[in-house]
Amino acid sequence: MHMRDDVYDVVVIGGGIVGASILRKLSEFRLKLLLIEKQPDVCEGASKANSGIVHTGFDAKPGTVEAECLRLSRGLWPTLIERLKIPYVECGAVMVAVSDEDRGIIEETYAPSAAANGVACEWIGREELLERNPAVTPSAIGGLSIPGEALIDPFWATRSFAEIAAMNGAEVSLGSGVARIEANDETLLIALEDGREVEARYAVNAAGLWADDVARMIGDDSFTLTPRKGQFLLTEEAVPVSQIVLPVPTKTSKGILLSPVVFGGFLLGPTAEDQEEKWDRSTTAGGMEAVLSGCEKLVPSARSYASVRQFAGVRAVCSEGDFVIRPSAVDARMVHAAGIRSTGVSASPGIAETVSAQLERAGLTLTPKPEAELRTDIPELFGEEHATEAGEIVCLCRSITRGEIVNALRRPVAAATMDAVKRRTGALLGECQGNGCIPKVMDLVAEHTGARVAQPLKGLQGSYLAFDCDSEGGVLHEG
Repeated sequence: MHMRDDVYDVVVIGGGIVGASILRKLSEFRLKLLLIEKQPDVCEGASKANSGIVHTGFDAKPGTVEAECLRLSRGLWPTLIERLKIPYVECGAVMVAVSDEDRGIIEETYAPSAAANGVACEWIGREELLERNPAVTPSAIGGLSIPGEALIDPFWATRSFAEIAAMNGAEVSLGSGVARIEANDETLLIALEDGREVEARYAVNAAGLWADDVARMIGDDSFTLTPRKGQFLLTEEAVPVSQIVLPVPTKTSKGILLSPVVFGGFLLGPTAEDQEEKWDRSTTAGGMEAVLSGCEKLVPSARSYASVRQFAGVRAVCSEGDFVIRPSAVDARMVHAAGIRSTGVSASPGIAETVSAQLERAGLTLTPKPEAELRTDIPELFGEEHATEAGEIVCLCRSITRGEIVNALRRPVAAATMDAVKRRTGALLGECQGNGCIPKVMDLVAEHTGARVAQPLKGLQGSYLAFDCDSEGGVLHEG
């Protein structure tokens, strides 16, 4: 039976790194594709607030879906990083042992796990550990070195995945989430919060922390997701470590670590705090104390470093204890990519491969596009032509030009908020924290998005940076 031209082959629900990676993979085939993201930009959930580490999966439980996705990803990242110009540093990691008990756990649990997962690692002694990382506690007796662990910019990766998919014909819809899903004989009807309706032959549920809510829209209650907050602290001081410094993990968390950041500086955290509210990303004095207490066990000077920013992310803890990547038992036309915990960034390319295989087994025909029709790389974010346009520097702290901001506002997945401009260009991130350039950036966002000059979105839905007011100070328009 011929399917109508306005029906999508696949709708991907969720614009985090997992959803964007799946869209990127599917865009290699002759398919009509749509990604739906509730927020005004991609990467506004768990994908943007994490440690920015590409894990090898050395410590993943062998035989799990997570371990397999991490294994696949190790072979895919090098090509993706090169083609999509993703900032990446392979600095390696070391799991520090401060006691014979720690060494026993490493030798009995983590070294065998790494071997089972095909990840190279080795025990290094105290002298070598401290030579590489002088700031580590002198009470360390050695550690497990994992040279393949690396750093990445999670937002850059998510944006790049979405942009290359858009350049290959996929559609990206931002700013309105899914309100309900109706299963018909031929299609899934997906109603959006803004009143639009789209139909799809298949849907991929990559809604992050809300994936269990999306599953319930088709009557599937096979898994539940619990939010777990992780608080972080960022310092730009010089810390004498060259690797990601890891503790021996606990039952609930990989532990509080200290890591370089791909663009400079060092990240301390995260905590692991189970909570009920999925949107609670607040930081607390108690959380910051937990970060500092945890880090100073590895790096005694941690408490002395000046913080330039604190933030929190919320990750999903799945009732199944593993990634949920499978067709729904209620309706096989929906494939879940859910329960993606702290290795979501690392595993995203492998998750995309696994989901595409699941869709094919469910009946979707995957016909590769000819190489001549397929874009595999994206244009530079900061090209010379953008740096010189109009000759005006908008952000003095970071030397960001008008041309670079205009480029961000015209990308295949265009910036539409102040935070979106910030994450693409670095404007608003300087020493003045935007005090010198906010008005000019507001004007440019308004000019290119149609937003009211006095009322651009900061980031999330409803996060207006300003309000239009009448002569007496009354609000004319509220978000």
